[in-house]
Amino acid sequence: MTPKSRVLVLVVPVVWFLACGSERATPSLPLDAGAAVPPATPADADVLPAASDSAAQAGVDAGLLADAGLVGDPSVDAGTLVDSGSPTVLRMPWTLVVLPDTQYYSSSYPQIFDAQTSWILSQATALNIRYVLHEGDIVDNDVDGQWTNASHSLHLLDRQVPYALALGNHDYPGGGGASSRDTTLFDGYFPLTGMDWETSFRGIYEPGHLGNAYYVFEVNGQSWLIVTLEFGPRDAVLTWADGILKSNPSANAIVLTHAYLYSDGTRFDHTTRTDQAFNPHTYGVEALAGGVNDGEEIWQKLIVNNPNVRIVLCGHVHAESHLTSTRDAGPPVHQILTDYQDDGQGGDGYLRIMTFQPNGTVNVSSYSPYLKTYRTDAENAFTLSL
Repeated sequence: MTPKSRVLVLVVPVVWFLACGSERATPSLPLDAGAAVPPATPADADVLPAASDSAAQAGVDAGLLADAGLVGDPSVDAGTLVDSGSPTVLRMPWTLVVLPDTQYYSSSYPQIFDAQTSWILSQATALNIRYVLHEGDIVDNDVDGQWTNASHSLHLLDRQVPYALALGNHDYPGGGGASSRDTTLFDGYFPLTGMDWETSFRGIYEPGHLGNAYYVFEVNGQSWLIVTLEFGPRDAVLTWADGILKSNPSANAIVLTHAYLYSDGTRFDHTTRTDQAFNPHTYGVEALAGGVNDGEEIWQKLIVNNPNVRIVLCGHVHAESHLTSTRDAGPPVHQILTDYQDDGQGGDGYLRIMTFQPNGTVNVSSYSPYLKTYRTDAENAFTLSL
């Protein structure tokens, strides 16, 4: 049967998450930054319901969604029906939530970390949250007390919302100096055996260690691949990641690592940009066997030759910026830095919400479940095209 397409117009509320800015590094203008997301009108977006394709998984008839009597935003694609000749697929917006550098919450403000993950749970269905991605620096110091706080907050998501964790320099011994790649405490609080509930988890680089791992999930008939990379990944880790990407050529890939972009929206490059502070090559791991790779090296060794990589997410530098880069083969790659730790209380609970629309756009917004406020500057509210 020849596939036919038809559009079903649904009235669906979509929450735009925005915020006010504070003093920080001034980013450069990115390529193809897209238009800013319009300011949200609800006073408290986390109380608004919304329809999602996860409703069908919960036994809800998606055909009844239009009768909910909800007011939607006409500027947003509410969903598209695709008739493939078998069961009709309802393509709906879906969301990734990004947690940047939570180190100060783990050390001093655990209630803010709890507020973030509790909010994610409360919005999992309404926003169709498919994954939570932590960009590293989960803790400030590699000590039991801070890992206890971090694990309490993150394990609230267990069996509810899938999540992937990248390791930052503060997640290793050395008080942020990353004097070694010892992950004993991280492995104890986030053991591989604890992933038996997570069906999207696929594999790891090292036995018993989630610091370099990959995950595959499907949404709207498309496969998505998440690859997590350690801080300043070793050469062998990049070789492993390259194999994972090439083994999943049809999946849209997201690379999640800690140190990649600098505050001005350029990639870390220790060979040509000696003015960039905090390059992974300046940390203790540089002296260890296996090598260290910064943003430009990750770009050249891993991303340029894998056209399925669509997005790179990172933290580490105390700023927000984003960069869209082209390459000889494949679509553009959107690279996004998010780190609020210089804000009050170690970041005031701001997180990133990436809403993927059926029309191929991604609305990026920034919201604090703790303060119930948005950031509205150009580096915290923008739209990308996949």
